[in-house]
Amino acid sequence: MVSKPDRRTVLGATAGAALTGAFSATATTSFAETPGQVTVHSPHGRLRVTVLTANGSLRYRVVRDGRVLVAPSGLGLDLAGRPSLTGGLVVESVRRRTIKESWRPVWGPDALVRNHARECVLRTVQPASGIRLDLVIRVFDDGVGFRYHLPAQTGLDTYTVTAERTEFALPPTATSWSLKAGTDWRADEQHYRRAPLSDVDTAQSPLTLATTDGQYVVVHEAALIDYPSMTLAADTTRPGTFTSELISLPDGTKARLSGEFSTPWRTLTIGDRPGDLAESHLIENLNEPCALTDTSWISPGTYVGVWWELQRRHTTWTAGPHHGATTERVKQYIDFAREAGASSVLAEGWNTHAGGQWTGQDFLTPQPDFDLPEVLGYARANGIGFTAHNETRGFVDYYEQHLDTIFARYAELGIHSVKTGYATRFELGGVNRSHFDQEAVRHYQRVVDTAARYKIMVVAHEAIKPTGLARTYPNMMTGEGVAGMEQQNYMGKLGNPPEQATILPFTRFMGGPADYTPGVLNVTWDPAGLGTRVQTTSAAQLALYTLFFSPLQMLADTPENYRSHPGFAYLKDLPATWDETRFLDCVIGDYTVAARRKGHTWYLGAITDEQDRILRVPLRFLGPGRYRAEIYRDAADTSWHDNPLPIDVETTTVRTSTVLTLRLVAGGGTAIRFRPARH
Repeated sequence: MVSKPDRRTVLGATAGAALTGAFSATATTSFAETPGQVTVHSPHGRLRVTVLTANGSLRYRVVRDGRVLVAPSGLGLDLAGRPSLTGGLVVESVRRRTIKESWRPVWGPDALVRNHARECVLRTVQPASGIRLDLVIRVFDDGVGFRYHLPAQTGLDTYTVTAERTEFALPPTATSWSLKAGTDWRADEQHYRRAPLSDVDTAQSPLTLATTDGQYVVVHEAALIDYPSMTLAADTTRPGTFTSELISLPDGTKARLSGEFSTPWRTLTIGDRPGDLAESHLIENLNEPCALTDTSWISPGTYVGVWWELQRRHTTWTAGPHHGATTERVKQYIDFAREAGASSVLAEGWNTHAGGQWTGQDFLTPQPDFDLPEVLGYARANGIGFTAHNETRGFVDYYEQHLDTIFARYAELGIHSVKTGYATRFELGGVNRSHFDQEAVRHYQRVVDTAARYKIMVVAHEAIKPTGLARTYPNMMTGEGVAGMEQQNYMGKLGNPPEQATILPFTRFMGGPADYTPGVLNVTWDPAGLGTRVQTTSAAQLALYTLFFSPLQMLADTPENYRSHPGFAYLKDLPATWDETRFLDCVIGDYTVAARRKGHTWYLGAITDEQDRILRVPLRFLGPGRYRAEIYRDAADTSWHDNPLPIDVETTTVRTSTVLTLRLVAGGGTAIRFRPARH
């Protein structure tokens, strides 16, 4: 079952592709029946949200197992030329309903998603201005989502949001992991910092924290459409309290809206352990059902391509004697894709004027040494797709004006995936703006919508963070927004510290998949003498495929490096969408162990930070019977700093009662594939 949602006005349409579901009849009560406060409990009852109404203001509080996670915090919006919607409000009615269903995503970390929540809508009016404002709250077993809804009303045909006043009064003694808030194209491509929450002044979302009493919370947003991205700014007078700070348009305002509108959800994902966060589907469940009537053309899978050799300056994007994306070189990658069981090949630098200043590109004209029809024919004959690179370099006006022309031609040629890029600037509407303001958000949505019309999948780089929209638009496969593999070049000799990989599943990945581009097995390869390298062992690179989810997952190394490494055998025919995901044993910033299942086969990945570790991993997640475990781990003489390449490969038989002992060297890891043993 699929439907076309109204993205602006639907208060809370439940998940798409519903298999089983029950929605209680909506109950309406007058405010007089619950004076002073309205409480919504989660289905299991451990979590409750209370909206406090006093002196015309709304505040909310979140309590779990009797412990306050969010102290009373303010709510409301400021609209230009109108009284602030943080005061003078009168609650007219309260409407409640229960959501209980299961649905199947087009792709994802789990084949079946459970969506169970209790919802409450507080309908308020500000008598002084006549403006009506609804507060929609949805409480799940694993967290909370709430949003503002401005109903259609006289006198509010067009309006401007100048500020959002949502507060999060969090425990100041909690430990946090965050990125400093920013507005430029690199804002999400930084290293996560660990700090007492009281020491954080600004943060991108997601913001993750662990309380002193052992609860884990992620502050983020869901369903970001036609609205600026949210960052968080600390209240210097109240330690631990943050206010939503929306990315401004060039004139300093936040959003220009018209008519009925629902803001993105403000979300709190909550759990008893880090794994509860990584396994949560709360963000997806707060997005609308699939908007596409046909999804048969959307194909998750691994991909290879001309990329890492460019990053390492072995070849170039630009035309010339060292050009990477030549006809013959891309055909070599197509051969390798078939060998690896990959679904597509990416060729960066295939089009005219790629590289250098990146000006004058049309995204349709190949470089002189790249025969596009020949490459496409060769790929088609080998059952491999082609991913066209569209690096706008931030010249967004041209891209928007020609989107239909570009994508229509790709559809004619049988190109069904593109990798977009917006490095260095974002010139839209003749103005260089933030990648994350309202107009930029609108642009990214237009690209996804246009791509869907032509049955094209999108991998977006330098775009906004994910907020679960891939549920509604599953052709939005994956995006960057992370200090991924390329930062092993650009962050200097230390690259990405090993601890970063143990943080990402509980921060960046909370909103959706990332195109981290893992799998560089020759971690010391430095053909151009850059003096940089990948800061892990080879075995840790294999483990990342279980830890980092992406429905289009890159095998980032070169064919030559893969074929000479024993770890390549683990990557052949690797799944990119899964039936079941478990995060087993995790300490954020120290180590992470996760397992994913496709059919009857399980994959397990374990990594550590800059410390050697011995972990004991029970295999209770396996089904009954015996399994053949193919173990890829650091060898006895492997050293992250001095000898990172050696891998030992072992095969053994295990059962659900087995407890594995994993010895992880600093910066290292272990990857295991479990297949049912033949009797």
